[in-house]
Amino acid sequence: MRVLFFSDNTSDHNRRFLEKLAHARLDVWFFNPTSNQLPESWLPAGVQWIQPSHIVDLSAEPAALVRLLEPFHRILAEIRPDLVHAGPTYNCGYVTALSGFHPWLLMSWGSDVLYETVHSPERLRATATALKSADAFFCDCDAVRVRAMQIANLAGDRIVQFPWGIQKGSYSSNGPLPTLDEFTREAETRVVVSTRSWEPIYGIQLLLNAFRKAYLADTRLRLVLMGGGSEARLVRNYIEVHGLQRAVYLPGKIARRDMPNWFRAADIYLSCSRSDGTSVSLLEAMATGLPVVVTDLPANREWVTPDENGWLAAAQSPEDFAAKILRAAELNPAQRKQFSEYSQRLVEQRADWDSNFPQLLKMYEQLTSIRF
Repeated sequence: MRVLFFSDNTSDHNRRFLEKLAHARLDVWFFNPTSNQLPESWLPAGVQWIQPSHIVDLSAEPAALVRLLEPFHRILAEIRPDLVHAGPTYNCGYVTALSGFHPWLLMSWGSDVLYETVHSPERLRATATALKSADAFFCDCDAVRVRAMQIANLAGDRIVQFPWGIQKGSYSSNGPLPTLDEFTREAETRVVVSTRSWEPIYGIQLLLNAFRKAYLADTRLRLVLMGGGSEARLVRNYIEVHGLQRAVYLPGKIARRDMPNWFRAADIYLSCSRSDGTSVSLLEAMATGLPVVVTDLPANREWVTPDENGWLAAAQSPEDFAAKILRAAELNPAQRKQFSEYSQRLVEQRADWDSNFPQLLKMYEQLTSIRF
């Protein structure tokens, strides 16, 4: 089977999908028109890269993406794929819909359906066009499926749903920690870890406000704020203005293979995202056994049960997030053990990447067996 995987980024998420497709012995091409370069060693073995003839900004509104149709048609003619797998909905999915190609599968990235369709009428229309054209729809949680079905009339037998999970055993509470030159934990402290990008949709300003309020009430707290993003200046200025240099550690971008070590060095996982499907970083934290404090969103409610494995905090309320952080910091060892076992059991049962992925391959087979 020849598959064209059409997306707008070179994230770890896309790499994991491409790896799985290559391991399934499919002939896979990857097309990302936003860049004519790939990160070093990013492309999985067996996947062919289509270098774009010119760069397109897919963050533009959908009406501006019509200019991508001509090069996309050329790619389809050259590759002659049996199937196109495209997403997010309002850009790559929209272009695929306009191309008239079939069969194709539309993949939601969560926020494209849950957030963009609410805040941008044009992206809502583009998403509706993509959903109505697609021969199948892939999503990672009930919240995305329900919202997509509000936008378009989707046949239940053409929906594939499973979380973008984790490989069994890749995250656990037992294992190495960061080296001492990477991170030295102070005695008697409580470490909060956040792994989300420093972007507006992930509520980085809210997170800093919430942590500061919690820290003023409990100076044992420390924040490990991983990664980076467009709001880096805001983050660094906030830390300096509020004198949080001793309480907040910025380790930068961490290699994927080292992420479990950093989760194990923490006591609490924190995410203040404004929108989420099933968050892989949340699943990673749960698999490590951390109590979690996350935004009260429909998708998070599918994984977090208050007082069982974490807490849900009111969106845009630093006071509520701070209160939940303080509750997590006060857990005794027996309670932490109960939280850990609950989360690890849930992830093992529902978020095993290797066990769930064949559902997508089965849909591929169904679509390519239909005459269009």
